[in-house]
Amino acid sequence: MAPSGLVSVRAIVPEGAPCPTAMVDQQPKAMLVRAGGNAQQPQAIDKNRAFDPPFAVATCQLDLPAAPQEVLLAGQPLAMPKAQAQRIVLLGDTGCRIKMPANGKGDPLQDCTSQEAWPWARIASSAAREKPDLVIHVGDYHYREYCDDPKQCAELIQRGVAVSYGWPGWQADFFTPATPLLAQAPWVFVRGNHENCDRGGEGWMRFLSPSTYQPCTDQRSKTDSRSVLGNNFTSAAWHLDIDAGLGIVVVDNAGHEDYRHVKESPQDVEHFRRTLSVLRQPTAQKLWLLSHRPLWYDLIGQASQPNAFQKVLHDALPANVQMAVGGHEHAFQTLNFANGRPTQVIVGGGGTQLEAFDPESPFFEGKSGHGSKERAQPDGRNYDGVPAQSGLVLNRYSFLVLDRDALGWAGRLLDADGGLITRCRLDDGRKEMACAFPAR
Repeated sequence: MAPSGLVSVRAIVPEGAPCPTAMVDQQPKAMLVRAGGNAQQPQAIDKNRAFDPPFAVATCQLDLPAAPQEVLLAGQPLAMPKAQAQRIVLLGDTGCRIKMPANGKGDPLQDCTSQEAWPWARIASSAAREKPDLVIHVGDYHYREYCDDPKQCAELIQRGVAVSYGWPGWQADFFTPATPLLAQAPWVFVRGNHENCDRGGEGWMRFLSPSTYQPCTDQRSKTDSRSVLGNNFTSAAWHLDIDAGLGIVVVDNAGHEDYRHVKESPQDVEHFRRTLSVLRQPTAQKLWLLSHRPLWYDLIGQASQPNAFQKVLHDALPANVQMAVGGHEHAFQTLNFANGRPTQVIVGGGGTQLEAFDPESPFFEGKSGHGSKERAQPDGRNYDGVPAQSGLVLNRYSFLVLDRDALGWAGRLLDADGGLITRCRLDDGRKEMACAFPAR
């Protein structure tokens, strides 16, 4: 799904192969090259691996101004948007974490060969069995960045685990495990910080970005040229009609350093005011706000608030925004407020190593699920100056299914195999996502 009500049909073909012809309501429509392959480019030893990585594939694109009845690619039907979505799957943070420098002092390596340690393929299959009308992914698709420590990386090499900013990494991290879910429904893709130009941004631009393709420039993480809002080809927020009564606003805040107080990044305030202008357009619809970095969540310290994202939206968030949905925090969390704020829902348990297993995370404890430090109530802290009235944190791999019913939206948080973790209810009037704390 793309801005201006477009349905963007994409195809990935081998480098040098022609783009396929799509059959749209029994009429042939030519697909055009969105981004060509570059597999033959020499790889210098000192080359920034995130810049211009090898892609032995080309991306093809066909934008349709309205949802047709039928689209066929290579004889296979593509799932088209429905007039009214009855079931929506929400998930995020799905890639397998591999980022290890030569000194061995990197993030803990995730075992990409184990569906227990990295359950994204199980989650995608389970979510496909739910037969959703729409899938929303809130970002962080690519995590297989590099592995340079000979001692810790030897086994990965021996097992043939793909580690690349180019096509091998994207294919292994996202497209192959996501196959059944990609076939099931249209998708809304939100950009994550792992899709910044100094990381997996080139793959994002080629495959998933709703905007026109732009090749990432040579940005380098943890330097003055790192990806920030101003140089990351940050897209303007865009609006998607789910139906006459519900709209979604998709925000690109991937390059926002949300751990910095607004005083440290005043340039981001003007950037957000400009790119969030769609929120100032009047609509009678109820709205859901989608962003990778949540508006409120526990990984932002008190001293960092308000950040620029919070500052811009603090007094300008329309009253018809019912729910903010994000990822970035690798857990499931809900935050409900009593001052008219929308509920914050975080669906970051899609397969990436959970916060509970990350020694750098405030949620770290080395275990997850029942018996871990999950909580049914907020811990009393403030979120941009306001305490949460209710909510929960669950340290589990999971995805959220929302079903429309006579009362609004009923939710089910499901585990990697589709088993029920807990039930939720989105209360539009109170702007609350009420979830029962799991009994076990």
